[in-house]
Order: sequence, then structure tokens, then C-alpha cells
Amino acid sequence: MKTPVLIISGFLGSGKTTLLLQLLSDIRQRGLKPAILMNELGRQDVDGLILTQALDGLPLEKLLDGCICCSKKSEISGALQHLLALRPAPDLLVIELTGVANPEEVVDAMADPSLRDSVILDKIITVLDAEHALDYNSIFSTDKELVHTLRRQIDVADAVIINKTDLVDSSHLAKVTKLVEKHNPFAPRLPAVNAKVDFDLLLHGLQPLRQTGNLAPTSRRFPEHASHRHEHEHGHRHKSHSRIQSIFIPIPEQASFSEKKLEKFLKHREGRVLRAKGYLSLDGSPHASLIQFAGKRMRKETSPYDGPHYLVVIGYELDEARLLEEWRSVC
Repeated sequence: MKTPVLIISGFLGSGKTTLLLQLLSDIRQRGLKPAILMNELGRQDVDGLILTQALDGLPLEKLLDGCICCSKKSEISGALQHLLALRPAPDLLVIELTGVANPEEVVDAMADPSLRDSVILDKIITVLDAEHALDYNSIFSTDKELVHTLRRQIDVADAVIINKTDLVDSSHLAKVTKLVEKHNPFAPRLPAVNAKVDFDLLLHGLQPLRQTGNLAPTSRRFPEHASHRHEHEHGHRHKSHSRIQSIFIPIPEQASFSEKKLEKFLKHREGRVLRAKGYLSLDGSPHASLIQFAGKRMRKETSPYDGPHYLVVIGYELDEARLLEEWRSVC
């Protein structure tokens, strides 16, 4: 009896964790027991904390400070085996990839002798940011491998969620839809705001393992030669991903920041800051707020977080020394 695996893919800031939170809530309502593997580029966990706070008691493994398809690929098997060994056993494994990961690499890892008799791919769901998906070719024009990875996220998806449709007009949305159709004419295209979709379309056919004998995969098969291509290209992708940097900024707990200054700091980087997240005090508040920056938009949320304050900045070819120097002006 193999445990189905659902992979959530998509570029930085597309809304993967927002989708995951809603998806897990729906999965639980169906009487299923999920377990989660999360991958973050930064060495400090943010999304895992959000998940733990929202859905207490959920089995969760984290691979931090690296991409699951590069530096962390060797750790996938161990993390999944740990989740599979839980009792009661999970009915479903959900993997949220970092934004620069190619889902095919995880599928390759699932073919490892230690896993192939235990897991089966259910489907790959890719989340697109409707507002910015069309910009990536020009933004990353000098990094063909990264563009290739983002295209593969669409190519291999069993469903594509076109998220943040409230931020674009109908003409722009039509262009994004055409882009998806060009690269993957077979996958359902699900427009969404805040990653809200009909989860019946994504979870159809899943049921508790204790109630079924053999689960048939619902996903499309990858070409037989795919694994050879992945290995061949793998070294090149390391070079590509090295241009995406994650910078950790520790913050004294007594420090408080102007929300306007912080937003200006993150936007004033020639568009190179792709994502930022963390916990810090704003405008004199004694409590830390959860800060989320994506697509040149910043939002804050109240949070019960009471640990050390910090900010993780993820960007493309950032000048770390300059960024840290200019950070002092925000303080």
C-alpha cells in the first residue's frame, strides 16, 4: 500500500503557503491525516511557524537553508521516511517546494529504492502569481536555467492555480492563461484570489489508506527519459539558483520600525527583492507582526509569535553588503 504524495510548486511569493493552509484544513475535514514536508531557502523558518500556529499538531518536517532540488536533495528521502514511519500513519504526504525548485527533482527522489515501494505521486499543483508571471522572462533574461525551471513548474503540473487574479485586468489575465496553455494545454487552469479554489478538483479520489487497498495515481506520467535529463541538467541549475540569495537579518527585540520605511526599503532594490518575510515590531508596537513582502506589495498580520525578531530577504543577485548597510537607515 503506497502513500500518495501531493507536490505544491510555484515561484517565490505566488501563494503556495496560503494554498497549503487552506488545502490542509480541507484535507482534515475529509477525515484524512496529512503529513507535510516544507522546504525554505532561508535558514530561519517562517512558513513552518505559520503552519504550526494555524494547524497545531500537524506532522511537519522542514528542510531549511537550501533548495530541495539542489543542496537539500539528499535529505528528501530521510525526511519522507520519517513522516512515513509516524503512527498513526499519514494518509497523504504534502510537499511544499521552495520557489526555485523543479518538481521533477522530487519525483526523481521518490524513485529512490528506499521510497519507491512506499510512495506514489498523486499530483503536482503549481501556483502562479497572475500579476508578475509574465515578467519573469525579462527579469531573469540572463539566467536561462532559472527561466527553464519556472517553465518546468508549469509544464509538469497536473493543475495550475492562477492566483491573485484580483490584481490584474481581464486582458492581462488572458495573457497569463495563454502562457499556461502554451506550456501545458492539458492541466486544468484554476483562477483564484488568495489561493481559494474548489478543492474537490484537487483532492478527488483521495481517501484514508485504512479504507483502500491500492491507490491508483491520478497524475500524468513523465517521459521515461526524464530522469536522465534531470541528472544531466542538475549541475547547471546549481549555478542558476546561486543567483537567488537568502539574507537573514537578526533584529534586537527592543527595536521597532516604521512600516513606511520598511516597505520603501524592500521596494527600493531595483526589483531585485523577490520575497521577504519575518517577525518584527512596527511603529512602536510591543508585539511582533508577521511581515510578508511579495510582488512589490507588503502586508502585516498580527501574530502570537514571541520568539527572536528577524527578517529574511530573498532576492536575485542582491548586493548583501550594501543591503545590510542600507538596512541601518530603516532602524
